[in-house]
Amino acid sequence: MYPLKLHLNYPGRINMLYLERMMPEKGYNILSQYTRHHQSDVLRIMNPGTIFTTLLRHPVDQFLSVFNNFDIKQEMKNLLPHHNPYEEFFRRPDKIAMLASDSVYHLIQNSMSFDLGLNTPHFKNNSAVDEFVEKIDSEFHLVLILELLDESLVLLKRLMCWNLNQLVYVKLSVNKEYSVSISDDIRQKIMDWNSIDMRLYTHFLEKIKKIISEQDESFHKEVALLKQINSDFSKECYEKVFPVYNGNKIGYSLRKSHETNMTCKGLATDDVTQTHVIGLKQFKDKLPPSDILMVRNHMQNLKKHNPAMLDWTDVYKVLHPDKSQPEKNEL
Repeated sequence: MYPLKLHLNYPGRINMLYLERMMPEKGYNILSQYTRHHQSDVLRIMNPGTIFTTLLRHPVDQFLSVFNNFDIKQEMKNLLPHHNPYEEFFRRPDKIAMLASDSVYHLIQNSMSFDLGLNTPHFKNNSAVDEFVEKIDSEFHLVLILELLDESLVLLKRLMCWNLNQLVYVKLSVNKEYSVSISDDIRQKIMDWNSIDMRLYTHFLEKIKKIISEQDESFHKEVALLKQINSDFSKECYEKVFPVYNGNKIGYSLRKSHETNMTCKGLATDDVTQTHVIGLKQFKDKLPPSDILMVRNHMQNLKKHNPAMLDWTDVYKVLHPDKSQPEKNEL
């Protein structure tokens, strides 16, 4: 069994047999992984009273992110020669989408709704979509909105009884093509193509705006304080910020005074690496050497581009607390 899974049978239903087989003795406290939402599946392994949250973003940004980060132009070869692949795609979106592989087909249209459990055949069934939105509204305690991230995080903090220092975040990803303006016509076509996501997003955007409008002055002070905490944290930890991977990602270098600060290093580490590191901690006694080698190589390669992230020696200390440093052949 391969423990270091980046997703749990996505885009299929959650692989419950895997989760149950790998479950620690004390059970799971958090499920934060690439999955499609099926509440009944999650409740099989989580405790009663589990809090359900998710995050949505504007469907135009979501589509552009998928289009570029999953290299849709490579998936659909006839888009490659075109200077404006968006215009070419929307000349015949249904036919062109069919050229995508199974690994990305579900991401091309209404990907957020798909991730939350709506199956593709229901995209044109208005009553099914209405029921779907109502279902998500009833099953999730909070739906965060990326465009209102700080406000959403303060609401999450209050829901979970956390403190603001637990909400510090570092931006690691940006798509350089977002800065290139698309025409109003293409923007509208993206929204029409992702009309289910638009309905979902609009519903929860209006809902969270209403919730925010009902908050007292202390809420808005917390939002301002969170922004200040994040700004101070970045200034304290990082000396330089620079684009990497053709401008699609952000890299950092640590200040000398914080070169061993695990919080600074951890928050500068991408989600894939974090998933691997957590897997190493959870299953270190079950892992074959090949899995550990894979994570080591992965981290060493990314470290060349983002010097501030966790390095292999940080993880090694967790795997081998009796050793201070890895041997030369383990580096």
